[in-house]
Amino acid sequence: MMRGSAGLVAVIIATFSASVVFASDDPIKDRKELMKGNGKAVKGVVAMLKGEAPYDGVAVEKAMTGVNKSLATFVTLFPKGSETGGETGAKPEIWEGKTDFEAKAKDLEAATAKAAAAAPGGLDAFKVAFGPVGKACKACHEKYREEKKE
Repeated sequence: MMRGSAGLVAVIIATFSASVVFASDDPIKDRKELMKGNGKAVKGVVAMLKGEAPYDGVAVEKAMTGVNKSLATFVTLFPKGSETGGETGAKPEIWEGKTDFEAKAKDLEAATAKAAAAAPGGLDAFKVAFGPVGKACKACHEKYREEKKE
C-alpha cells in the first residue's frame, strides 16, 4: 500500500513532536517510546528507498533530523537501576560499557546528520548517505539489545 508523501510527512512530524520530550519517571518506558518513534520514522524512509512511496526530501530530512535530535535524550535514558524491569530489551553490556554505548550513539548521530543534509539532494544522494545510518543502528542493536522474542 502506497502512502502519499504528505501523509508520511505528517506521521514523521507527529512522531517527533511527541517522542523527544518525556515527563515520565520511567526511563525504560521512555526509551522504548523514543525508539518506537525512531522506528516509525525510519520505516517511512525505507519505504521511499524501496520505491513503495514517492521520495520526499523534506520528509526524509525531517525524519533524519528527528532521529538525530532524539539521540542526546536517548543516551540519558539508561540510568543505573533501569537495567531490569519494564520488559526491557537492553543488555547489561550498556551499563558495563557505557562509554562504548555512548560512542555508538554518537556514530549514529553523525550518520543521521549527514543523511539529513543529503536528503534534499534527491534519492540517489540520500541512498549513499543512508548506508552508514543502517550500519550504526545495527552495530548498537547487535551489541546492546536483546533479540526480540516472537
